[in-house]
Amino acid sequence: MSALPITKLLAKPMASPVLADTSAFPLNYCTSLPRLEFGKWEQDYAKYERLLTPEIRRTQIGLGYRRGNVQVWWCQPSASPHAQLDTLTRVTNATQLEGKWKSVLTRTIVHQDSAALREQKFYRSAQFIPSDEQAEVTLANGRFTLFVKHGTAAPLGKIGRQKYALVNGRYLLVYGIIKSGGAVTQVGLDSVGRLVLHSCAVTERKVRGQYLTYETVLHQTVFERQQ
Repeated sequence: MSALPITKLLAKPMASPVLADTSAFPLNYCTSLPRLEFGKWEQDYAKYERLLTPEIRRTQIGLGYRRGNVQVWWCQPSASPHAQLDTLTRVTNATQLEGKWKSVLTRTIVHQDSAALREQKFYRSAQFIPSDEQAEVTLANGRFTLFVKHGTAAPLGKIGRQKYALVNGRYLLVYGIIKSGGAVTQVGLDSVGRLVLHSCAVTERKVRGQYLTYETVLHQTVFERQQ
């Protein structure tokens, strides 16, 4: 089991350039994690379950398998990760999302919580993976249009234009023909009006009676509104 003691939160910078000043965005920026008590994990996790609607649940397809004696469950994109977008960012009205937005931060953070059940020891780690990706998003007339580039010299390239819906003030459902085949991203507005998108993959690994690990690979993009 690869993890760090819960008393430490470790950032491991990679070699890729970081375009934003990340000092304004700590690793837990707009992110909520369960309490550092294994007995409280399910209780803390359940408070987010009530925010899931049947519409969002229909998009969730997980994959379960065994690797030796380890039972693994994986889902991407996940609407219900272990590392959740803070509920204080909930969007009260869909019109607040409309407009053109430009990214000021793009990164991946791998959050991992583990428990050694017999020893009753708990572990928490966060691995920081910077990115040179830049993005622009336009939300208008029920359409989500995304442009992306890597590095400062490359031009923006159009990734796609699809329909979107804000669900329960928390989920951005981007879809084509049918909503059940759409992709779910957690969406919010921070205290100064920046748009925050969290796209997550989750993996649960466990050996019955020995250990349990929750891992969230969180792709976080923060946007500022363009005038």
